Amino acid sequence: MIIIHDTAIPDFTSLTLREHQDVTIDEGKVKAIGIAGSAVPSQHDQVISGRDRFLIPGMVNSHAHTAMTLLRGTAEDLNAVDWFNKRIWIYEQSLTPRDVYVGSLIGAAEMLLNGVTCVADHYFDMDQAWAAFDQTGIRADLSWAVFGGGPGAEEALAAAEDFIWNYRGRSPRITVSLGPHSPYLCSDEFLRKMADAAQKQDLKLHIHVAEDERQMILSRENRGKSPLDVLADTGILRPGTILAHAYWAEDRDLDTIARSGAGVAHCPKTYMRFGDFHDFLPRALERGIPLGLGSDGPASNSNMNLLEAARLAALLSKGTTGRAEEGRLDQILPLLFGGGSLAGLNQPGLPYGTIAPGALADLVLIKPGTPEMLPGNSFFADLLYGADGRNVDTVLVDGKVVVREGRLTTMDFEELAREAREIAARLVSTRADKPMQTY
Repeated sequence: MIIIHDTAIPDFTSLTLREHQDVTIDEGKVKAIGIAGSAVPSQHDQVISGRDRFLIPGMVNSHAHTAMTLLRGTAEDLNAVDWFNKRIWIYEQSLTPRDVYVGSLIGAAEMLLNGVTCVADHYFDMDQAWAAFDQTGIRADLSWAVFGGGPGAEEALAAAEDFIWNYRGRSPRITVSLGPHSPYLCSDEFLRKMADAAQKQDLKLHIHVAEDERQMILSRENRGKSPLDVLADTGILRPGTILAHAYWAEDRDLDTIARSGAGVAHCPKTYMRFGDFHDFLPRALERGIPLGLGSDGPASNSNMNLLEAARLAALLSKGTTGRAEEGRLDQILPLLFGGGSLAGLNQPGLPYGTIAPGALADLVLIKPGTPEMLPGNSFFADLLYGADGRNVDTVLVDGKVVVREGRLTTMDFEELAREAREIAARLVSTRADKPMQTY
């Protein structure tokens, strides 16, 4: 067993603290919580000091393209159309399975060091991502991205189907989902096929939708309806679906999402990087839509730090509405863990992000002593507006220590960094005549 001794446990709804607590962990779950000194270790137990530390649930990255760590910094200061068509969808044509493995290792390391214990990943060659996530110890839900048409679409769909059959159930820590790319790249027929497969095979879905205003306009011009209506009409909009973005969803679309049981991954840094300021989040919160925070890919977001995503979500809410009362601490901080429900990690009576007996032992010890978190008037404000990866001391996933005193326990980073640089140099030297798809 592991005992975290004498720690403080925050409640992110009431913004209160339970101080001087012992937390006992066994078989991947929280076994007991009691006043400091109540947990008496045996000679075989591991004791982690929680003194002057805050124990929070592991954070959940609800939408990521983790292997795009390799493309970080390759498409800066561009609008979304040029970002896709002139850079990213040129470079990605040269991706190899090994590239995805290396990029996923880097991204998993970055997330763990920033207190992210679970990621919903949507990319290619997800068997390689599976291997990387299995090695690092992070929890994950993996969706192999498939386009509805274009060169290699049939082969990619076959590979995604093989991945689901071969990897489903292989690890209780890593689950698989269907990943149609988006309504703008998938036909109604293809989306219905994906929805039917999800229904019959009891699989979740993960899809991009309504990322920007242009998508809304083109959908109405080409299909006579909004992208969210397309997903509703084809059966994609259902419980167990992660909607990446839905950022430009109108009020009626948000009402549709709220009725459907689907959830939304909110990725504020990507929107802001593209100069897109919109009041999605306050309207979604008002409707009680299940929400989580996402990093999106590091090529558009630059990092996979969810504390920064939370900070930007709060500021974007305030800035787009002109109301300082929006994006409150008790609204934004729970979104750090809200992706657990989107990834299907809730247990009866124990939503992911709860620290209680029986809950999954995905936990993070935060050390508050850095200048950004002093003098300590409010842990909650300090966490949202000041903390970063330097404040992450210890990380457990499934009851196992994967970060100890700010250092990874599951991998060596030096050789990986050398290979990543070589891969990145090859990718950006790609000289294809056209992108693999058109945004």
